[in-house]
Amino acid sequence: MKQDARRKKLERLGRERAMFHLLAVSTGLRRNEICQLAVEQLHLDCVPHPYIELCAAQAKSGRGASLPLRADMVDRLQAYLADHGPVTPGTKLFCHPPTIRVFDGDLQAAGITKKDARGRVVDIHALRHTFGTHLSVADVHPRTAMAAMRHSRIELTMNYYTDPVLLDFAGAVESLPDFAGTGKPSNLRNAVLA
Repeated sequence: MKQDARRKKLERLGRERAMFHLLAVSTGLRRNEICQLAVEQLHLDCVPHPYIELCAAQAKSGRGASLPLRADMVDRLQAYLADHGPVTPGTKLFCHPPTIRVFDGDLQAAGITKKDARGRVVDIHALRHTFGTHLSVADVHPRTAMAAMRHSRIELTMNYYTDPVLLDFAGAVESLPDFAGTGKPSNLRNAVLA
């Protein structure tokens, strides 16, 4: 009986940590911002775009923000909340947010090394870097990425939160027009000639 209860508690804790990490990588929220989130800050039924309302007091910048959520993230959050238990005003979204030590243990259990081949450290904040890099990989306009990251300067977004190794330079060159005019003209070339 005790083992069953312990197993259920550990499974719930595992689901909470997985949701914490998924929320970090899919929104760019910082660890402390996520730790402070209350359930009522999730606006999952909002039309047309569900979002998280980040209060000014919770944000590093001291400015509040509305952070849009992908539909799949909304579904996952709804499932997570269904398993959360009783919710009253002020109920924290995460009862046991992972510490650095816990995150390091999760990395080890998953077989992920603490440092990558380039000497970069994998920590909870690295999930924010992953969010920024994926915005660039998805060809999100730099100014839009800056707003999504809630940065005050574009240099932060482009120079520190975007991993250039993962960018598609070959694809970028291929997207250029045929300057010699020997192939199919691109839309850009047609716009210049018009």
